[in-house]
Amino acid sequence: MTKPITHYDRDCLQRLLEDAVPEPLAGEVAEHVAECRECRQQLESLAGEPMWWSQACRGVKEILAQPTAYLSDESFACSDPIDGVGRATQPDKSGHYEPFSAAVLDDSFATDFAVDFLEPSDNPAMLGRLGEYEILGVIGRGGMGIVLKGYQKELNRYVAVKVLAPHLALSAAARRRFAREAQATAAIVNPHVMAIHAVNANAKLPYLVMPFVACESLQQRLDRQGPLDVKDVLRIGLQAAHGLAAAHAQGLVHRDVKPANILLETSVERVMLTDFGLARAVDDATLTRTGIIAGTPQYMSPEQANGDGIDHRSDLFSLGSVLYAMCTARPPFRAETTFGVLRRIRETAPRSIREINADIPDWLEQIVMKLLSKDASDRIASAHEVATLLEQCLAHVQHPTPLVQS
Repeated sequence: MTKPITHYDRDCLQRLLEDAVPEPLAGEVAEHVAECRECRQQLESLAGEPMWWSQACRGVKEILAQPTAYLSDESFACSDPIDGVGRATQPDKSGHYEPFSAAVLDDSFATDFAVDFLEPSDNPAMLGRLGEYEILGVIGRGGMGIVLKGYQKELNRYVAVKVLAPHLALSAAARRRFAREAQATAAIVNPHVMAIHAVNANAKLPYLVMPFVACESLQQRLDRQGPLDVKDVLRIGLQAAHGLAAAHAQGLVHRDVKPANILLETSVERVMLTDFGLARAVDDATLTRTGIIAGTPQYMSPEQANGDGIDHRSDLFSLGSVLYAMCTARPPFRAETTFGVLRRIRETAPRSIREINADIPDWLEQIVMKLLSKDASDRIASAHEVATLLEQCLAHVQHPTPLVQS
């Protein structure tokens, strides 16, 4: 006997739009609407924007079909210095991330997204227009959205425009979080934090605007080069720590420190952190209620793996994981499944760095392992202290103190 189809009434669908449906029910309703034509039409009528909902459903279906393609949010504000193409990443079978050109992004997805979402432009060379920005093309995409290369005519500059993913824009809470965290990040004035020029949380799909910088991500550097030498490990580590210290001073916790979110500018030896606090928008979205883990588990802290409350010390553990990866070209905790990775983060110590790379000095391994302490109180106390320590170590490596002859 065929089970009768249950449809949701207008009141329930309206509350879904307003993010007022209790969490256990919200995921169930969202999944039903994605498959039920009648309820979807009802929701379209309530939303008053069928095209927007159609795009949102398309985004949801793509993520459900290829969830691993959305685990990294790579180089969204970058142009590659070699071929001028922004890059993103996707994991291989072992959980490593390999760079791929924006040219191989799914053409139909990128084109449909741009055409449906953008306003028409007077310039036929542009994909469209978003507010005051002319959009030249798509330069990347990741778990939280798609990134466009834009041109701001009034200031004669190129920008990177990050648009919140349609499936996240369905959640009013995610929209509010996106705006709140982006605005808080914009208050950070530090050379090691990617600047935010503007935030528009009230657009059909919220977006933020950042500089368009010639850079590559640390993940791309590791994929191409393998383990870094000690000077580069210290230089990149101390600048990343300075960026974290600036954010922590504003009360912000990054929550997703990983090589993909550390950008290396090509014209100067400058390191910039990106995506401060924006992972929280994913935590508020409907899809995460079905058990999808936002972010890259290899670089999570034990507190995050346990689902406990976190503070700035969680970022320090993740920074330790990044330092480990720079020394070895691999994250400290690996397993075949996400559950296995999280269990290792909670319960096991990482393999000795010097067993993998004998060129790393013992004192650097000790610093990394202290940051990777399971108990947050056993880690170095602050990002500022980490930066100071790494700066002293770099000074010593560059100019070793000669031994005094007696």
